[in-house]
Order: sequence, then structure tokens, then C-alpha cells
Amino acid sequence: MKKQLLSGILLLAPAVSVLASTQYDEAAKYASSMKSQGMDVMKGTDPVATLPDYTANPAETGYYGGTTATSNPVLENAGNSEMHSGEAGKTIMEVINNRPKDLISTDAPFISGSLDMEDKAETIMSGTDTQCKDVNVDKTQITNYTCERTPAVELACTRTAGAGGGHYEPTTVVSTYTVTNDQFSYSYDGNKSVYFSFRAPASGTVISASATLHFNDRNMYYQMAWWGINESVSVNQNKTWEIPGAPGTILNEGSASVQGVILNKNCLNGDQGRCQEYARKTLNWLQGGAEGWMSVTLTMRVTGQKWVPDVVWSENCPFDKNDQVLINSVCTDPGGDRTFAVNGENYILHSDCWQYTDTYVSQSADNGTCNDYMQNPACTVGSTTCLDSLNGTCLREQVVFSCEEKTSGSAQLCGGELVCADGSCDQLDDGKSNGFQSAVSGLAALAAAGKDIAALNGVNVSAFTGEGHSCRKAMAGFSNCCKDSGWGNDAGLASCNTEEKALAEAKKRKLSIYVGSYCAHKVLGVCVEKKEGYCQFDSKLAKIIQEQGRRGQLGIGFGSGSSPDCRGLTVAELQHLDFKRINFADFYDDLENGATLPADQELLDRIEDQIAGKITGGGQ
Repeated sequence: MKKQLLSGILLLAPAVSVLASTQYDEAAKYASSMKSQGMDVMKGTDPVATLPDYTANPAETGYYGGTTATSNPVLENAGNSEMHSGEAGKTIMEVINNRPKDLISTDAPFISGSLDMEDKAETIMSGTDTQCKDVNVDKTQITNYTCERTPAVELACTRTAGAGGGHYEPTTVVSTYTVTNDQFSYSYDGNKSVYFSFRAPASGTVISASATLHFNDRNMYYQMAWWGINESVSVNQNKTWEIPGAPGTILNEGSASVQGVILNKNCLNGDQGRCQEYARKTLNWLQGGAEGWMSVTLTMRVTGQKWVPDVVWSENCPFDKNDQVLINSVCTDPGGDRTFAVNGENYILHSDCWQYTDTYVSQSADNGTCNDYMQNPACTVGSTTCLDSLNGTCLREQVVFSCEEKTSGSAQLCGGELVCADGSCDQLDDGKSNGFQSAVSGLAALAAAGKDIAALNGVNVSAFTGEGHSCRKAMAGFSNCCKDSGWGNDAGLASCNTEEKALAEAKKRKLSIYVGSYCAHKVLGVCVEKKEGYCQFDSKLAKIIQEQGRRGQLGIGFGSGSSPDCRGLTVAELQHLDFKRINFADFYDDLENGATLPADQELLDRIEDQIAGKITGGGQ
């Protein structure tokens, strides 16, 4: 069976090979015929018809210098312009200009040491190939210290006045009105006279008035009494004349204050018997408005409404001012009268001030616990971390300084080899010149943890517990009670309470951890008092373990500024800490100043055993 199957496979192989070869040749010919068509299609493509919103010369082409360009002046100029004139650029430049300078001094040990070695190289090495010579060996030790400081910052909002919107104000204007025939009221007294009246079109004083009287019949004569005078009017179809008694008349809009009488003169000088006929005919003509009509044109000084623009205020505030306290408001563009063009017409507006600058955040540079390192030429800034910011501006920062210390030892240089006969330069050789400090600090931390745990008697076991405290940073009658330094020189700090003064001392001694700032009191949605929250500890060791262990290794925060979480570390959390990674450098000063530390080895061993027992027994 296996042989038959193998034979079948062998017979099938040539057929498959022939079939594959034929298909391959056909595919190859097709591919060869198509290989140039792709580029031909692309060459004939109209990008305008194919690509939506295509443009051959977009605005960005001004920034493209070509594939061989090494620079682009247009793009660089645009960037420089935005940096120096844009709001974001101005803010960046202000931060850069106001940051304290971290200078590297030539007095730093690593610089001065290298310069000394360079100057003495020939003297030191002279004759070393044949003799031993006493030499002093120097070595630079680098220690990292962590501190906090506040950079100089001033953040403000601007309120700018201008023309916008508007309202109507009463004003005196001269207007012309025409009272047409249909606005007149006519009546007949049943005898000779036709009475008429019209309602005043507006309230005001008549400056001038003219009347027009029209009759289709020619040579009609009338006697008119109105406006306090009698007028004789000879009408030749159309008659327009100025009314001499009208100027100065005060009219009230809507009242029938203008009345008069018209009498055909035939009733005065002529056929008295036809007076009634003439009167009725005059009435009919005027009431009909076709064969006779009259109108009055009045020019009056009236009280009208004048539209004027208002002074409106616009505010530019790059942060939420409701969460900040207004510290100061200054007029930065003095007031007065200014002319604004609105809808093609000029208006004069007045404002006591055209722009105010409202300062909400104002702090001068405070070196805080970084001052000693900033003044030490052997210390340089290793890194900075912003702890609190507003609108991209750092309000408080944590700084790591790398400080160098020169250590010396005596040795002999023999044939190019350094020989340290008494062991005094061993520390220089193995790089452990601060090993004792680090070891003692670690043991002190263990002792402190053991003391905390032992005192709890197995209930809610934790170590290095702190307390939450706060200080007022901005308030009415502003006095910064959260200052890190300068308390002895600032008389304004007298209003700070006991807790704030104690917190300031704790910060000075590096016993506190900054948690955050918050608005402590609002009135009608506006912040009137702001505070900073801290966790305060009894010892530097507790602060170091909490900050580097909890925040740095365990990734556990300290809550918020309004509610600091200063709880101690649990046994489980202590088990996860790598004490070798903790930098105890801030504690070294206490060692050098003779602070009380567990020094007896037996006591240290016993404390370590107690801690191990507590951890193994679950804190019982």
C-alpha cells in the first residue's frame, strides 16, 4: 500500500510541475505588460478632481525649503515672532527670565580638583618610575539632596474696555411732519363757517409751518382764522403759504391742539343769501378730498431717541479665577474720553479706566530648603519636578541637587602604583566614603519603624505616621503664611497663627511634604481664601521613608491639599520597600550634628529581630 501511494505521488509530481510552469509563464507575461501602467495612470491623474479640498499651493508651502534645505528662515521667523509676541511665548519667556539661576562655579570640587591635578601632573608623576614618593590623593564624592522652593511668579487677568452694544438716550432733534387732508376733521356750523382741526403729529415746539389749500374751482377766496391770526387766502386752484402765527407754538402729540375756521368771502362781501350754499360746498369738497383739500407741513423741535454705544468690558483670564484670590487690581490704561467708530459714525465714550490688571497669584522667589545648596558652589541642579502649577506655570518645585565634596588621603606613588600603607585612603579606592552614614541612617530608620509598630500593640499596625496641616497663602489683607523662609524679617507674618508658624519651622527642618493648594473659602462663587496642605512628620527619617518609599517606590499619593492623607506605612508596604534605594542624605546633617542615634550593636540587632517578628507574625 505504501509503495502504491509513493508511486502515485511520483507520477503526480511531473504533471504539477508542468501545470505550475505554464501558469507561472502566463502570470509573468501579464505582470510584465502591467509593470509600467501604474506610473502612467499616476502621471495622468488630476489631483484637483481626485483629492477633496486639494490645493497646489497651501499656506504651509511657505515653510518648506525643499529636500536639500538646511534651514528655513520663514518658519524660524514665525517661531521667533510667536515666542516674543504670542501669549504662550510671553509666558514661557517670563518663566525663563524669572527662574533663579543655577550656576556652576569653578570653585566646585570636581572643577577645582581637576585644574589642580592638571597643574601638578608633571610634578606628581616626575620620577615615579624609579622611586616612591609621598602624595596627597583627592577624591570627589557626589551626594544628592532633595529640597523644595518656589519660583517667582505673577499671574494676572486683564479687563479691557471698549465700545459695544448700546442704548437709546433722549435727545432734541429737528423733524419735519406733514399732516395730510385725511388727517383733518371738518364740520359745518349750519350757517357760514366750516371748522377744521388736526391732531399734533409729535410733541415739541413748532419752528415753522406752511399750509396748502387746493380747490378745483378757480378764484375762490377764503378767510381763515387759526394759529391766533386771521388770514385772507386767495386760492387759484393751489395755494401754499407760510403760516406766520405758527412758530413757537407748543404741541402735544395726539391732542387736537390745532383748530381753525374757514369762511368763504362771498359771505362777507357778496351774496349773503348764498353763504350757506358756499359753506356746504366747501365742507363737501374738503371732506371728499377730490375737488378740494388742504395739508400742513410742520418743522418742529422734538425730543427723540438717540442710539449710543455702551462701554463694555472684555476679560482675558488664562485660568479659572474663581479658584484664586484677587490680591491686587491696578489701572494699567488710564481713563478719559475716547472716540470710537461704530457703524460708520463716531461716538465719544468716557471711562474712568480703559484697562485693569487683576493679580491673582503673586509670589517672589523663595529658595526654601534649597537655599544652602543654591549658595554652595559645589552643588548643581540635577533635576526639577513641578509639584504645583497653574496655566502651565510652576508654582512650587522639587529640586535634586548634586553636591560634590572633596575627600583627601595620604599615600605613596611607587612606580605608577598608589600604595596606601595605613588604609586611610581605602574609602577613596572603593567609593564608599559615605557608607557608614548610609548604613547608620538605614538602621535608624528600622529602629524608628520598630518603635512605631511596637507602640501600636498590634492594632492597625503602621509606621512613620504624619499629621495633616495647612497654612493660608492668599486671603483678605494678604499675608503669605506659607512662606518657606524669611519669617524673622517679614513683619506682615505677625498675623499668622500658631499652627502656621509651627508648620514653617517643620518645613525649615525638612519634616513636611507638600500635598497641594486649594480654595478654602468662597463667597458667591468667588474664592476669598486659599490654603496649602502638608503632611508633617516627627522626624526626618519618617519624612524620607514616606516621600521616597510611599511616593517613589509604592506609587501611593498623599491625598489632596484640602485633605492630606498622612497615614503610616503598613507592614505589607514596609515589606515591599527597597531600603537600598532610599537616599538618606538629608539625614546626614543630623548625624554630623550629634543627634541621638541607636549606636549599640546589640540594641540594633534586637530591634531588627523585633521588626522581623512583627512582620512574620502579621503584626501580633
